[in-house]
Amino acid sequence: MNRRDFCQQTTLTGTLMLLDPMSLLSAKAKRIGVQLWSVRDVVEKNTRRTLELIRKMGYLEIEGYKYDNGKFFDYPPIEFHRVLTDLDLKMTSSHTGFSMKHWDAKEDKLNDLAKKTIDDHAAAGVEQLICPGIDKELRNTESLKLLSDVFNHVGEACKKAGMQFGYHNHDYEFTTIEGRYMIDLLLGQTDPALVVWEMDLYWVEFANEDPIRWIQQYGKRIRAFHVKDMSKSPKRESIEVGDGIIEFEAIFKDPGAAKVIYYIVELEDYKTSSMEGINISLQHLKKILERL
Repeated sequence: MNRRDFCQQTTLTGTLMLLDPMSLLSAKAKRIGVQLWSVRDVVEKNTRRTLELIRKMGYLEIEGYKYDNGKFFDYPPIEFHRVLTDLDLKMTSSHTGFSMKHWDAKEDKLNDLAKKTIDDHAAAGVEQLICPGIDKELRNTESLKLLSDVFNHVGEACKKAGMQFGYHNHDYEFTTIEGRYMIDLLLGQTDPALVVWEMDLYWVEFANEDPIRWIQQYGKRIRAFHVKDMSKSPKRESIEVGDGIIEFEAIFKDPGAAKVIYYIVELEDYKTSSMEGINISLQHLKKILERL
């Protein structure tokens, strides 16, 4: 049994617990990860130490969000990949915005910024390059059509680089533009083989939509779930997985979710602290998945 099949996790107080091997195998099969935005208050101050603690909790995979000037958290791509490898972690997914600034309208092709962005993510070992949203000024019929074409080109370039391109939703994609949901416009105008959907379950619920209804419609394109729970409070803020009102077990059991590979914990708010929150969420998510 290798290191990944028999590892240790730690509570934030430093108490070590041995993972149940069968539990770990289940977690591996479901590819549980954590979006680093969840711990933005600490990861940007001390990236390596935060990653060490995340690994000790039991996470094997992360999803990045900070890519600026060709670097991930101030690390060049190859160096960041080396840091992750040393810690036995993998950045399987990364959030990086794509917009019209990545498009050369005169040449009708992706520009050098887009190409460098894609190459850098491939060098960092990313499997899924995810656009985390759409700029407000592009949320109209004409702009979405142009952006969808850009997304198709990005998806094709990612495929050549050994990655999958995708889109991550918030709640505004479930508003209508000229009688159609924005998410339908975006997915309808992009190639299913080139642009997949990372479904944020919290934001679907926040938009007062039923995730299962959308999973049944677009399940073949959904490769990843963002998993964060919803508080019962009037603001319905996000909360640690398993401590809110979202019925994850029913969602995960739906046959439409069969193609989902990645279950990525993300917190924007929490009852405890960011690091405690992702630890609690990991333990609760593993128990939910074990019951399936």
